[in-house]
Amino acid sequence: MKKLLIAGLSAALVVGFSACSNQSTSSGGSSGGGRVALVAKANSAEYWVKVKEGAEAAGKELGVDVSFNGPDTESEGDKQLNQLQSAINDKPLGIGFAPQDGAPALMDRAKESGVPVVIFDTPLNGSDVPVATVASDNKGMGAQAAEKLVALTGGKGKVAIIAHGEVGTGAARRDGFKEYLAKNAPEMQVVDVQNGESDPAKSRDKAQGILQAHPDLVGFFGTDDDSTIAIADEVAAKNLQTKVVGVDSSPDVISLLEQGKISGIVVQNPYGMGKKTVELIVAASKGENPAEKNVVSESVWVTTENLKDPDVQQIVN
Repeated sequence: MKKLLIAGLSAALVVGFSACSNQSTSSGGSSGGGRVALVAKANSAEYWVKVKEGAEAAGKELGVDVSFNGPDTESEGDKQLNQLQSAINDKPLGIGFAPQDGAPALMDRAKESGVPVVIFDTPLNGSDVPVATVASDNKGMGAQAAEKLVALTGGKGKVAIIAHGEVGTGAARRDGFKEYLAKNAPEMQVVDVQNGESDPAKSRDKAQGILQAHPDLVGFFGTDDDSTIAIADEVAAKNLQTKVVGVDSSPDVISLLEQGKISGIVVQNPYGMGKKTVELIVAASKGENPAEKNVVSESVWVTTENLKDPDVQQIVN
């Protein structure tokens, strides 16, 4: 499937990150150019740090300040909605929002306040207020991981999944993976699917339980970095030959990939996603809405064979 590669692969990373979840951080260009506010699903995971860096880079280029906020984890929808409400009340140039859950009422409030909204990371259902959505093809990434796992295993045997949620990106990647296998690898059986809630400890517990019940798995899929790390560690601890594939990059994921404990990962471009989101917000604040409302961020399959390629390094680092 053809995808529109969003800008930002060659931009330099902007260092800067606050671990505080209840206070937004702000940086970018001159305050004279105004401010845009991003409310992410969370604020401290490596993925969201990269989104923030891309957003800040765009802010510097466009002369606007960028505030970045989000709850501690991706399972605190109420806290995130409070942060979104605060952002709307501040009436910035525009808002970027990565929804944990739906927020149609707040979208309407943003529209009433004259604040344009750009959705990023996860499409938002139930509202036509957002001027654009910048997101990866999450279902496609799940299918991509399944396709690679079929090639790694010969397309036969038992597999399992740990997702990082029952809705949103975790569910989309899980379903894309399952649907690809059902259509293209009928001799592969998904014997268990668990929700690790994007929590390292919970993901590890789920991985232990699945491997204890099914030590003969040929493949194991994690829908985010926390689940993939937990799976890889448990497979290695049990000295199993199970092939591990996942989605999303982090330093720990890359280390496990280099050690051969993960066979491959589907990697998004969160830096470019954050950069494009701010670019679209600033344009919308000037009345310039994009011709295409859905901007798809490209994903890349990363293994030890292409990890050192310059284009791949720009994404994973």
